[in-house]
Amino acid sequence: MASVAVAILASGEQEFPAGSPEEAVQHYLRAVADRDTSTAVSFLSADLTDERCDDQHRDALGQRRDNDFRASLDEILERDRVTEVRIRITETYGDPPFDGGESTWDYIFELEQQDGEWRFVELPWPLWCRPQDLPRTPAAAG
Repeated sequence: MASVAVAILASGEQEFPAGSPEEAVQHYLRAVADRDTSTAVSFLSADLTDERCDDQHRDALGQRRDNDFRASLDEILERDRVTEVRIRITETYGDPPFDGGESTWDYIFELEQQDGEWRFVELPWPLWCRPQDLPRTPAAAG
C-alpha cells in the first residue's frame, strides 16, 4: 500500500479533495504544527468541545517544543457513521546528528460528518484531557 504524504512541515504538500476526511485531518495537523489551538479545536465534534479542557489543549500544543513531524496517509475505512483515517506519524526531536532522534507510530483519527463538516469524535493526537474532565456517558437504565 502506497503512502500518500499529508506532508506537514514539508514542501510539495499534497492537497486532498475538498470536504474529505483526509482534508480535515490535514488541516488539523497543520494547526498542530502551527500551534494554533483555536483552529485545532475547531475540528472537534460537539461532544468533545463541551469538555472543560481548553487549558489542557493549549498546553498540549504549547509543550510540543520544536519537534517537527510528518504524517502519511495509510488507509481510510468507513465504519457505520464513523470514518477512520489511519496515518503514520514520524516525529523528530533534539539536535541532530548526535542529540536527535525520531519516533514513528501509527495513529487512527476517528471522524464523522456533523453539519456538513468532518469532526473528530475521539480526542485526536496530541490534544489531551484529564479523565475527570471527559464527558460522562449516562449509565444504562437497569
